[in-house]
Amino acid sequence: MGTYKTKIIDNIICGKIDGELNASLANEWVEKLEEQEASAKETLHRFYDVRDINAIHLSFDDLWAIAQRRLDTYQAGDENLSAFWVSTPLNYGVARMYQALTDGTPFKIEVLYKLEEVADFLGVDIELLENVSY
Repeated sequence: MGTYKTKIIDNIICGKIDGELNASLANEWVEKLEEQEASAKETLHRFYDVRDINAIHLSFDDLWAIAQRRLDTYQAGDENLSAFWVSTPLNYGVARMYQALTDGTPFKIEVLYKLEEVADFLGVDIELLENVSY
């Protein structure tokens, strides 16, 4: 079973997913994200630590539905940055599939192995990302 934890720091939604990522957890993730976006007064960028996902039980249709839901519900319209911090080919692969499905949209997604690269992409100090307390 997987878990999702999230916290907003400055204008960054920080999220951590671990364990098994399935359709139910992915939908929980998106629902929380939509709530955070609805209550925000500025564009929120995203930092997702997905290094501890150890199993993925999502079909392509599940991933497609999530990507389409995000496009349908994202109301700000402003470009936002999303960084997925990965550690294995498994979590890299699923994040890259999601990135490909949202290509050409306001979501500018990078999938990165190094936290320094994540911080550079998001334009934040690495200490902010190193010290997230969920």
